[in-house]
Amino acid sequence: MAGIIYRMKTGCQWRAIPNDFGSGQTCHRRFQEWERAGVFKKIYKSILKYYDVKNKIAWDWASMDSAMVKASKGGV
Repeated sequence: MAGIIYRMKTGCQWRAIPNDFGSGQTCHRRFQEWERAGVFKKIYKSILKYYDVKNKIAWDWASMDSAMVKASKGGV
């Protein structure tokens, strides 16, 4: 888990994860397994629930920000 968190915080490539966290390939494989199993979605929902209990999220008020731009090289 520490290797996955390191990768998410730094944005480094999986193969650039320091050996202290184990193999980058193993971290990536575990990340993919957990993503398919819905582990991160469950963690996210648990954190939201905990935060809502502590701070009462105003669910009736939401904000979204986005931007759409045309791909400069004609991408899809």
